[in-house]
Amino acid sequence: MAGLRAGPLLLLAAIGTLGLGGCAKKGISGELQMFKDGGRTVSEFTDTDAGALHAKKCQTGTIDRVAALLCEYGSPDQASQGQAAAEGWFGETGTALVLRRELVLLALSDRGHVDPNGKVISAIAKLFRRVGKR
Repeated sequence: MAGLRAGPLLLLAAIGTLGLGGCAKKGISGELQMFKDGGRTVSEFTDTDAGALHAKKCQTGTIDRVAALLCEYGSPDQASQGQAAAEGWFGETGTALVLRRELVLLALSDRGHVDPNGKVISAIAKLFRRVGKR
């Protein structure tokens, strides 16, 4: 009888791992976990001034050694304003990108010149976009 119970529990655990369960984390912490689960190397993210980006909360760190900014917004209008403001966060770099999915914004900037051909930024962006399609 115990074997019959283990089957459904394993199935529920697998669904949760795939991100198909209804209890997935939202916001910045959920995004960071998604990148980690996707095999990306994620540094410690710390709070940064959210007001300048019209956000509720923003954090900065690195994903695969590329500078990253993640922000959460309270409304689509605030997210649109933040998307424009995030372009000022890039700094002096030739490779940068801002993406928005619902009320979350991701900005990437190759400030350390670790991604001269843009392949790392492209892979991070692909993961961010793919998860949004679920």
